[in-house]
Amino acid sequence: MDYELMEHLNRTLDRKLLEQLSKVYYGHEMWIDTPSATESTISCHLRYGHNMSVDGVAPKSYVNSMVYTPDGKRLKADETDETDGYLLSCPKDKDGDYSFYIDSSSVWCHDANNKWEMCPKSKMKGASYSGAFNLVAKKIIPTNKDQEFVPVSHSILEILPGARSIKVGDKVEFNIIYEGSPLSGSKIKAYCRDANIDVMVDIADGKAMVPIDHAGTYMFLVRHRDETKRIDDVFDETIFVTTLVMETC
Repeated sequence: MDYELMEHLNRTLDRKLLEQLSKVYYGHEMWIDTPSATESTISCHLRYGHNMSVDGVAPKSYVNSMVYTPDGKRLKADETDETDGYLLSCPKDKDGDYSFYIDSSSVWCHDANNKWEMCPKSKMKGASYSGAFNLVAKKIIPTNKDQEFVPVSHSILEILPGARSIKVGDKVEFNIIYEGSPLSGSKIKAYCRDANIDVMVDIADGKAMVPIDHAGTYMFLVRHRDETKRIDDVFDETIFVTTLVMETC
């Protein structure tokens, strides 16, 4: 957790953007969509908001981008500013699966007047709530669908699909892993942007079977609260939010 960066952003960002970023408490998330592959480049787009509707653009220093190449190398993804987010890209060295990740961690506090600040609890006078938020966005971009599919696991809270693609009428199995172990007691949300419909599916023993009832782009989201991950006078709990975007074929 980079507290110096948070203090800098808290001082320098305009109040509107701070309020937009603080909406992680209410359900905002990051996601990666619109993949593209050419002979030389793999690319996709990072957004922030809710249910795939953009609500502000996080500063570059707020996000950490990376990509895992088909041979297992981890690279820093190139980031290009856009009006509604960032274009993420990397060179295409060989055919296979390219797994893009965005990772962002911050601490948010609010007082009795619901004023939000990005800072440790001890830095906000009268703080009535303080939580650490870990946002992860993931996108798998395949360039050879005939190869064996082995999804990359990177984040503390992981969504691992059983296949590269999804089809209307299928029930898709997802493995949900938290700190290396199967997660239970939470739900996975499947939101179809084209139909503007979402379904909530229980996670049991790290598995969830999600129905694909509509054609289009889906965002799969898991949100997990861990009240044991706390530091006195810094934050009282940690919220993990991970998203994975897939398109029907």
